[in-house]
Amino acid sequence: MKSYGSSRTLLAEIEDVLASNRPSFHHSPLERVTEILSEGRHYSWVGIYLTLGQKASSPLLETGHHPAHVATPGTVRKILVAMKIAGRDLGYLGVESDREAAFGAEERVLLERVAGLLARFLVGPGKYLVRKANKAGPRPRAAAA
Repeated sequence: MKSYGSSRTLLAEIEDVLASNRPSFHHSPLERVTEILSEGRHYSWVGIYLTLGQKASSPLLETGHHPAHVATPGTVRKILVAMKIAGRDLGYLGVESDREAAFGAEERVLLERVAGLLARFLVGPGKYLVRKANKAGPRPRAAAA
């Protein structure tokens, strides 16, 4: 059941999940982060996207399109927050809501903090970003012009 959680509580729970970094066969820490955000706020959809190249996006948790093009039925508002570390884009945190005034200042600050936590997790101990990219296999090269 969805209930409105405080930003502080949600951030603490997300920090704990990412710090424990105990992925299982059926569940990854990133999936749990999306669940925490969906359950703790009135978001209809949350996705984490990894930028593998300069213009390419590969979904970590969702299949399909670039996050800017994703919209679930009933979406009224959507926000994309860049996950960056040391000026390098790692990907996007995409959130959608069926509420008109879903993304006020408090929501933006929360999502920016979550994106920062995710960025540090992806390149931190365990190098989740590297492991996930390697599992995706080699990327096709662009044809020479």
